[in-house]
Amino acid sequence: MKLLFQADDFGLCESTACGILKGIREGVIRNTGLFVNMPASEYSAKLIKDVKNVCLGIDFNLVAGKPVSDPALVPSLVDAKGDFIPSGVRMKKMKSLSDTMRADFETDPYPYDETVLEIENQLKRFIELVGRKPGYLHGHSLITNNIVKAIQAMSEKYEIPVSFNVWKEKELYMLPCEWTPKPFPIEQQLATNVEANLMSVLPQVLDHELNVFVCHAGFAEEELFKYSSYTIIRLKDLAAATSPDVKKFIEMNQIELITYDDLKEN
Repeated sequence: MKLLFQADDFGLCESTACGILKGIREGVIRNTGLFVNMPASEYSAKLIKDVKNVCLGIDFNLVAGKPVSDPALVPSLVDAKGDFIPSGVRMKKMKSLSDTMRADFETDPYPYDETVLEIENQLKRFIELVGRKPGYLHGHSLITNNIVKAIQAMSEKYEIPVSFNVWKEKELYMLPCEWTPKPFPIEQQLATNVEANLMSVLPQVLDHELNVFVCHAGFAEEELFKYSSYTIIRLKDLAAATSPDVKKFIEMNQIELITYDDLKEN
């Protein structure tokens, strides 16, 4: 049995980067995606680019901070201040969220030409910061049809796998994570026992050859609250990812922790 354990949002702010790094060094995190458009991105890239036991991908971020592109070239993606329009604002106009996690709108709020421009510029920024291509491509927060098309175009152009495609093509079983809804009120985050929830679903790994679990581990700081509604839950995700009980279960059941790089070789 193999488990691809992924933590999103590396570099959203310094606290998320430092927390995920702890989860890599002391826990079971083996894959994480870098945000490249945030004030903490350069700091975060320096922290992780030489870490060996992790696959570093990119999390394409279109909902927090400022674009890598000139805001004048992506007017539909930003507000009057030139900041990305937050997901909370976008979700108010969303019709539904499909089983594939795609957000359904009357009209896709992410025009393809603007979206693919920004996504490619974020990919180029990753290469500048890290010195190599990302190990995988991953969409952050809201995912629409145009975002999927833009990411797929970059996958084909740069020959980099897309996380969602890998899960489907390799038939990875996604461990359920029903305790992290959107929206996620902070009172509910405080009451959520992530470690207990993770321990309750981990036995499902034993029924599948390839598995994937995605979390949002991290430390927390005031800066985080500016950009994300996932705050306290990151501390709990990190505690679960470094939990002695979680690590013992994985070791006792001989579950191999894998990366996207490992799946490329198969």
